[in-house]
Amino acid sequence: MSLRNTSRHSRSPFGRMNKWRGFAYFLSSKIAVALTLFLVVMSIGISGFLIFTTHRSGLLKEQLTNTLQNLRNMESPTDSQMSEIAYIEMQLDESTFAGELLLSGYMTAITITTVGFDDVIREYAYDFMDEEWRRAYNIWVTIFVLIAYMAILYVNANFVAYLVGTRLAENMKRRMLLRNISRLSGHYIVCGCSGAGSVVISEFLRTGIPVVGIDVDKDPPCNLRKRNGFLYLTRDRSDDVLFEEAGISKARGLVSVLQDDSDNLYLTLTAHLMNKELKIVSRAAGEENEEKLALVGAEVSFTPSIAVGKKLVAGILNRETMDFMEKMIDSKDQNCRIEEYTIKSDNPSIGKTLGELKIGRRTCISVFAVMKQNGSIVYNPGADYVLEEADILLAIETPEQLKLLARTLHRRGKRKIL
Repeated sequence: MSLRNTSRHSRSPFGRMNKWRGFAYFLSSKIAVALTLFLVVMSIGISGFLIFTTHRSGLLKEQLTNTLQNLRNMESPTDSQMSEIAYIEMQLDESTFAGELLLSGYMTAITITTVGFDDVIREYAYDFMDEEWRRAYNIWVTIFVLIAYMAILYVNANFVAYLVGTRLAENMKRRMLLRNISRLSGHYIVCGCSGAGSVVISEFLRTGIPVVGIDVDKDPPCNLRKRNGFLYLTRDRSDDVLFEEAGISKARGLVSVLQDDSDNLYLTLTAHLMNKELKIVSRAAGEENEEKLALVGAEVSFTPSIAVGKKLVAGILNRETMDFMEKMIDSKDQNCRIEEYTIKSDNPSIGKTLGELKIGRRTCISVFAVMKQNGSIVYNPGADYVLEEADILLAIETPEQLKLLARTLHRRGKRKIL
């Protein structure tokens, strides 16, 4: 299973700003100081060895030039002497500043890394140096080896500290995240946090319901970061392990809004097998897959194209009703919702009428429908309606009215946002 909802926040100005902040943090860290020191030592080494390689090249050129002059002065040189003349001329042509710079870099690298394959200058030109150049070369190599050794120790220590510190910080952050998730109960798990998933998560959070989001991106979308009640897991483990970390055993429901039907189908089946009491809502790309999702455990499956089409028709035929529903859902001042309350077998309200309970007078709530256990619906039940086991009362109310209704029924029923 792969979560294919791709977040676009990395292309936003906020994403670019975060990248620049990360780059600035990197420059101000010890690892940047270590790299700078490494480059400085390399520059010093190349500059120093370049002096001696240049001197070496000068000595070798002088020797080769004298040998070449002697060979050319011969009256009848042999074939071997002619070959030697051609070889010396080739050596003189190849002796360039680029070659000396490359040799200096090589000497610096084998000195800093303490490999020390050979000492090119000592091997080829040490015997041609005078006493002062030899003494200067020995002093330079000794000092530079000590500097390079201390620098490489510092660089290695900072690299190790950076890698260990980064991994340790990530592990501590994840442990804290898992600890916070383990404290949740009755939360929702949303697979796919961009697009429709972002809207679903925002609606849950607006009603005070905690959410655990799962997606392939390392970070959640910008609009969900630092939202109270929202915890985010990156899909970097197997589905079973990831669902366990998301607290599926204590979750109230799961919403899967991935683009691929096969992903939604597999997720739905996995979640249903891990928690058969879990309420699962899954997205279907085609109407023909809704039945398959229902077979593997999805209580509700929807096709976006069909839902949008029905909403457009309803907006034309029942515009006022649609405006009312949208204002009720989007209102930030009055957090009204359509809620459902299940009458359980141990509820003391069983056998009583709505008139006896006086729900309207005590809570100002009007029950507009009751869903029976057999699937039938009683619309606008009157005061003489008798509550039965497994009845589901549908009403519109605010959180304050919800508390009053719970007291009236003497037991808080299951709550579900429609």
